[in-house]
Order: sequence, then structure tokens, then C-alpha cells
Amino acid sequence: MISKKNINLFEKKIGYVFKNKNLLIDSLTHPSFLLDKKNDSKLSRYDFERLEFLGDRVLGLAIASLIYKKFNKKNEGDLSKKLSYLVQKNFLHKIAMELSIDKILIFTFKKKNDKMNVSILADAVESIIGAIYLDGGFSNSAKFIKKIWGPYLDIKESNLQDPKTHLQEISQKKYKKLPDYSLLKKEGPSHSPIFTVSLKALKLKKIKATGTSIREAEKNAAITAIKLFNEKKIIKT
Repeated sequence: MISKKNINLFEKKIGYVFKNKNLLIDSLTHPSFLLDKKNDSKLSRYDFERLEFLGDRVLGLAIASLIYKKFNKKNEGDLSKKLSYLVQKNFLHKIAMELSIDKILIFTFKKKNDKMNVSILADAVESIIGAIYLDGGFSNSAKFIKKIWGPYLDIKESNLQDPKTHLQEISQKKYKKLPDYSLLKKEGPSHSPIFTVSLKALKLKKIKATGTSIREAEKNAAITAIKLFNEKKIIKT
């Protein structure tokens, strides 16, 4: 269980004090901990996931509202790129590390699987947002989101293009072919699966990548392909 001292320190870190501390505890207790037979807890293993579900929707609405108001001359496409970037799993993991969630979150995958830990910590950010929403309403959750995400709102759209789309554009322009993705395997527990895909593109050797969803695995493969292609271009020149 999380100590009262650590709860108080974390509340200072996020800038929000919970009226119902149990909501915060629920949001920081991952199902992997509760599924461990050694852990005799009265907490429901669904609490974290339900808060994550809620927090995901609150985050999307809050970010959409922030960028809509801030960038009144941007078109829908540019706003969508910003939104997608600011709510993606890797960015949420970045936020989790800034808030030191890895130091307080209770889960049993620590140091076992880096990619799974990225997913778990990203989910925890959404779970905490869901808890703030239930404890203090949308205004408080939106205030928290504005405080944490505010410094990143001005990132340029040119840096936000989805790597799969970028890879497709390069491939079609250079070789008149689409990238070829294939699912190789799915492993891990049902609540946190890991997918492995292969990618053939840009006349590179077949690339393998993993992710917590097929989409994420394909995205990681695309990032690797673009990086290798750019390195190959540099060597040639």
C-alpha cells in the first residue's frame, strides 16, 4: 500500500489534493499487482482500468479544447496532428517520468519488460486524470492537464507527422511501393499483450519491432525504417 507521506508528496508534485484518497490509490494500483496471488487486496483489479478509460476521454477533450482555443488559425488537420501527438502512449510515458509516477505506482512488471513498463506508466497517467475528474470535476482535471501539457502545445506540426504515413510517402516517392507489414506473434498476459511485427520497406533488410498493440508495433517499425533509411542516405553522400 502507498504510505500517507508518499501520497502527500505526490499530490504536491501534481498540484492537486484529493478529497477521496482512495481514488488516488486506485489510480496508482495496476491490475498486475492485484492479479498476483501473493497480494491479498480488497481493491478491484478493474478500478485502474476503469479510471484509465475515463481519463483517456477527459484528456482528449481537455487537450482538444486547449489547442482549439490557442490555435484559432490552425485547420482541422493540424489540430488533429497536435492532439494525436499529445495523447500518444510514448508522450504519456514522458509525462509519467516527469511526474515520477514510476516511483509510486504499484505494479509487478518492474524491470522485467521495458516496453510493457512504458505502456503501464502511460496508462497510469490516464488513470490519475480519471481519478482527478471523479474527485474534483472536469475543471480540476483540465487545470492539471493545462499545467502539465501546456509547455508542449507549441510544438511544430512538421514534427508530428505519423511515422507510418511518413514512411509510406517516402516509399511511394522513392520506389513506387507501399511498406509491407506482417504480424509475427502475440505474447504476454491478456491485459498487457506484446505484439511483434515485421516490416519490409525501402529496400532495407526486414525490420522487426514490438508494441503493446499492432498499431504501436508497426509505428515502431516505421520509425526504425526511417532512421535506417536516413543513415543510409548520409553514408552515400
